[in-house]
Amino acid sequence: MKPRDPSDENASGDAYDEVIDRVFAVTVAVEPEVERGRAHAHALYQELLLHPAARQNLLVSNSARFRSRMLCELLIQGSHEAGFNDPAQAAGLARLAITMAESLTAESCGGREALNGLRAKAWAQLGNAHHPAADRAFAETKERCEQGEIGLLDLARVLDLEASLRRDQRRFGEASLLLDQVIRIYQRLGQWHLLGRAFKQKSMACGEAGDVEGEMALLRRALDLLDPNEEPRTFLAARHNLITALHQSGRPREAFSLLFHTRPLYLKMGDRMSLLRMRWLEGLVAQGLGRVEQALTAYREVRKAFIELGLDYDAALASLDLAGLLVEQARTADVRRLAEEMLIVFSSRDIHREAMAALHFFCHAAQVEKVETALVQNVSDFLKRVRTNPALRFAASV
Repeated sequence: MKPRDPSDENASGDAYDEVIDRVFAVTVAVEPEVERGRAHAHALYQELLLHPAARQNLLVSNSARFRSRMLCELLIQGSHEAGFNDPAQAAGLARLAITMAESLTAESCGGREALNGLRAKAWAQLGNAHHPAADRAFAETKERCEQGEIGLLDLARVLDLEASLRRDQRRFGEASLLLDQVIRIYQRLGQWHLLGRAFKQKSMACGEAGDVEGEMALLRRALDLLDPNEEPRTFLAARHNLITALHQSGRPREAFSLLFHTRPLYLKMGDRMSLLRMRWLEGLVAQGLGRVEQALTAYREVRKAFIELGLDYDAALASLDLAGLLVEQARTADVRRLAEEMLIVFSSRDIHREAMAALHFFCHAAQVEKVETALVQNVSDFLKRVRTNPALRFAASV
């Protein structure tokens, strides 16, 4: 064998260094332009939100200034975030994203695959926004996915959004199958953090279907993969859900231990909702450990805060947790007083009719002193379901 010439190695090394230098040069040249584009899109997005809905649609439809892939992505993201508090705004932003995506060209998006992905995500977000036409929106999404190429990451996002809708519709089997496809895509691409998010999503479908053991197994897999630095809120949510599942499965000591080690994450997050959810969880764990007065204090604090914030569903659910513990302690007079307070508070609020019917049913049972733990739990479970599925009807036999 001919001995290797050191000069050949040096030449290869020099050539490799030249390639690296060129890559860095391109990156240095492109990054400022990308940042400028992103900043411009953010400015346009904020400007758009200042206008009423009709004007927003007019601007997106007719003004070339309000047409860009980055702005469309921000509309999709904004729709997703609004969905937690304002479904109507979420649907409106998703429709704007669809209008914009339909007006863009492949050249302006960096290729046909990117354009197809953008359009599919916009339609999928409309479906996920609990829009009355959600099923039609996802049918449109599937058709667009079948008509043209779409990147695997965009496809995974579309499937993830549809899975969220199916979970809200309590079609848990369909949600799990969709998430299995998402999981396979992220495994294939080596996207470990996104894979962790997918496991977390699937755990929620398991938990709501009543499979608490499956939920906990998936949450543990998710926490092994999620990067707490990349998405601290998602990581905290997975920890929160695991603590809740441990409580539900009758493992209060494990729940307490994990809550103790998770508390710094809640405090670091620092926003009021995170701190309230931590306090609520402290009440659940205290109840599981038999620390009745600590649990009652936590439930009362959380309930009062949610009422002050106008978060009616959360206030009602915290009230029912408080009621359930009072029922366990056979404190009938306290349950009756709590029911009277609930009627006064929630009768003046704009609560979904069927949710109000469930609360009235509980309050009437409390007034005649016929409340049992199972009744409280059934009313609480109904409120959780109707919150994301307004088509549900309350049956007094639950």
